Amino acid sequence: MIKFNPTKPILFYKKSGGYVKGEGANNTWAPVITNALFCEWKGGYGDRAIAAEAVGVSDMATIRTFYHPIVYKALRESQVVVIKNADATAIVEGEPDEDNSNTYELWGGADDINEENQFMEFRVRRYEAK
Repeated sequence: MIKFNPTKPILFYKKSGGYVKGEGANNTWAPVITNALFCEWKGGYGDRAIAAEAVGVSDMATIRTFYHPIVYKALRESQVVVIKNADATAIVEGEPDEDNSNTYELWGGADDINEENQFMEFRVRRYEAK
């Protein structure tokens, strides 16, 4: 049994859309699910922080939370931002706010721990608009 302390609420937004003929690119960010998931948020430190810094990542964290099939699918198939503390000010006019310290993006893959559909784990880094 995996033990963790889920005390931090997080929200998930995924980027969707594409090219619309005659209009151009039309991308939107929409909530993946309507409620926050609670997670264990572990900031980067030690060797992990040094390795992250080497590839230009100054702020990263590892998140462990309950398995949610819709969230897991979005993490595996879409561009997703993770909003720490379920901060309602992190999305401004439908876009993630890169200046908000609670806005993160998926960094690497998402893991269904032991493939038991009980818990999932993934890493995030501070969001940078591209």
